[in-house]
Amino acid sequence: MSFFIRQFSATAVVMFLSAAPALAQNNAITEIQKGLTATNKEAGFGNTSLPVLVGGFIQVLLGVVGIIFLVLAVYAGVLWMTAGGDAKKVTSAKDILRNSLIGIIIIVAAYALTKFVVEQLVLAVASDASTP
Repeated sequence: MSFFIRQFSATAVVMFLSAAPALAQNNAITEIQKGLTATNKEAGFGNTSLPVLVGGFIQVLLGVVGIIFLVLAVYAGVLWMTAGGDAKKVTSAKDILRNSLIGIIIIVAAYALTKFVVEQLVLAVASDASTP
């Protein structure tokens, strides 16, 4: 047990002493922040607000999900066309097609709602920023 305590305390001392030079450099954080800000401006990102960033992410996510449902709809159509009169395959294709159409309707509604909410948030933030 004493070996474990000595090993633990030696490790703790080494970790503390190795972190001490990093703690002494307070201006390093500001220099890093300046560099990141300069890189951000050079890349053309600017200062994007959080609602705009979240709205963009949600729009991309909804687009990907919409593509998935569109692929399902095409798959159901191909399955139906190649069923060859098999009632089980036709029923399966109809179910897939119905579910994918419901999914696309939900995706379009969610996209419209998200776009509306994000636009209203951006307008609210812009109007709050313009009033003193």
